[in-house]
Amino acid sequence: MAPFKRLRTGIARRLFPDRARFREPIRDAAGRRAAWFDFLFVDFGVLRFFWKNRAQIAPRAWRMNQPYPGDIAWAARHGLRTIVTARHDPRHGGHALVAEACQRYGLAYETFPLFSREAPSREALLGASAFFAKIAQPVLLHCKSGADRAGLLSALYLLVVEGVSVREARKQLSARFLHFSASRTGILDALFEAYLAAHPDETVPFLDWVAKDYDPAVLTQDFRHRPFWDFLERSLLRRE
Repeated sequence: MAPFKRLRTGIARRLFPDRARFREPIRDAAGRRAAWFDFLFVDFGVLRFFWKNRAQIAPRAWRMNQPYPGDIAWAARHGLRTIVTARHDPRHGGHALVAEACQRYGLAYETFPLFSREAPSREALLGASAFFAKIAQPVLLHCKSGADRAGLLSALYLLVVEGVSVREARKQLSARFLHFSASRTGILDALFEAYLAAHPDETVPFLDWVAKDYDPAVLTQDFRHRPFWDFLERSLLRRE
């Protein structure tokens, strides 16, 4: 673990020995202050005050990085109905603040947990259709940085809701959103590359291929990354 990360983790543990509290609703002013401090300085939300990494990906779908409560107000003003987080661990102040803001503005708050440096499970990929069918739209999809998990979730949305091609959907994993395919997060690109290698004409639907032929273990075994890009992503950009 890098020295700065050890320091940051140590400070967080001293200030909030039980970050699990952020899974629960904010109950008082002290809880709100704790959530804001954790969000801004432990989760590095202060870096996302002006940089939102936000884009409209379809007529009824947007993507961005971890929202501020003000971003939830923006979503409500623009007619969005559901906020979807791809972050798998709710033990951070941003979760509590977004949950509170969604309740205040009447938006649903859903979780579709993904990992940025692991091959997606078959179950997660196959669950995308049912998930998007059940939630109210328009939607805002996010993760921490808005680059990797939000990119994969956006690609899945375009595939199962909009019916676009895999070649088009995979563009959501792009340097435009600060996704680096040469780092460990490139395992997400490898998912779509494996499909296109098997079906370059895309005559077999992507989820059919996932159900019958996709093997996360093989994808992981075959994937290669470049250590420099891991350093850039994890140590300098503070990715999750």
